[in-house]
Amino acid sequence: MRALTAAELLNAWEVGLQQPPILRALSLLACACPELTDDDLWTLSIGQRDARLLELRRRLFGSELAIVIACPVCAGQLESSMQIEDLQRAPSETAETLQVCTVESHRVTFHLPTSRDLVAVANDATLPSARAALLRQCIADVRDANGDGVDAGSLSTSANTSIAEQMAMLDLQADIQLEMTCPACQHRWSTALDIANFLWKEIQAWATRTLRDVARLARAYGWSESETLALSPTRRQIYLELCRQ
Repeated sequence: MRALTAAELLNAWEVGLQQPPILRALSLLACACPELTDDDLWTLSIGQRDARLLELRRRLFGSELAIVIACPVCAGQLESSMQIEDLQRAPSETAETLQVCTVESHRVTFHLPTSRDLVAVANDATLPSARAALLRQCIADVRDANGDGVDAGSLSTSANTSIAEQMAMLDLQADIQLEMTCPACQHRWSTALDIANFLWKEIQAWATRTLRDVARLARAYGWSESETLALSPTRRQIYLELCRQ
C-alpha cells in the first residue's frame, strides 16, 4: 500500500460520489494498492478488504478513531476514541480457498464472503433476507451423510447459523464489534464498526474542507487547485492563517 497525495485522494473522492458503497471501497483500495488487480480486489474476503481499509485510514488520518454515536435507550450522544491497532485482528483465510465444515450430518463446502458476493445480494430488501442470500451465495456444495448432494436452501436455521459462525471465525476482521457504555444512563451495548462507511464519511469531510481551502487561497493568491494541493498541510494552514490577517 502506498501513500495517496491530496490530489489523488480528491480524485478518488470525486469518482466515489457516483458509486455505490461496495464499489467505492474497492476504488479507494485500487488507488492505494496498485499492485492488486481488479479481480484481486473483488475476491478479497470482507475481512481482508477491511484490514486494508483500516491501514489506508491510518495512513491518511492517523491511528486514532473518534466515534460519535447515539445511545439506543436515552438517545444521549456518546463520544469514544480508539486506536486502529486495537481493532486489527489476525489475518483471515484466503477467500478463494474453499472451506469445509460439518453441521447436522451435512458436509458443507463454502468460501468466505467477498465484495462480489455482497453485490450479488445487494437488492434484497430486508436484512434477514440479505444475510440468508449471502450465506447461500457462499456455499459451494452440501452433502448429506450418504455423500449425496443436497440443496443448500434445505438446511435448517440452526445449520445456517453454525455455518455463519464458522465463516466469522475464519474472517474475524469482517465483523468488528465495539463495546459501548452510555455515561448518562449506563446502558451497555455492542455496535458494529463499518470501516468502509466510516472512512468514506471522513474523506467526505476532508474533501469539503480541502475544496474550501482551495477556493480561499485562489481568491487570496490566485493559485490553481494543483498548486494548492501540492502544498504540505502545514504550509497550507499557515497561508490560510495569513489570509485572515
